[in-house]
Amino acid sequence: MRKKERRNMLEEIPVLKDDLVLEVADQEKYLIVPRSAWLERVATKLLKQPTERRIKLDEHGYFILSQMDGETSIPEMEERFSRTFGNEDGMSLSRLVRFLQIMDSYSWLKWKRG
Repeated sequence: MRKKERRNMLEEIPVLKDDLVLEVADQEKYLIVPRSAWLERVATKLLKQPTERRIKLDEHGYFILSQMDGETSIPEMEERFSRTFGNEDGMSLSRLVRFLQIMDSYSWLKWKRG
């Protein structure tokens, strides 16, 4: 059995998957996630549910996701985040990494080698 390769997130560049979109509407910020699984597609047709999920973001989440341009590394994101929002408690990097882990657990990110 093959061992799972451990990766260092700080050496990689996070990018939102192609079908995800950031949107600002009525001063609210959203991440638009299409409902593309086969069961979700059936539910959207039969139960007349929306074809996409609108996930409301706070200003921190929107800022982080808007930094994902395929060029910006996690340490650069953390530096920009700290400059914009401050880092009084010294926890901005751990919060950023945790946010990215959650996004990755939903398979909403792809990773490039830095």
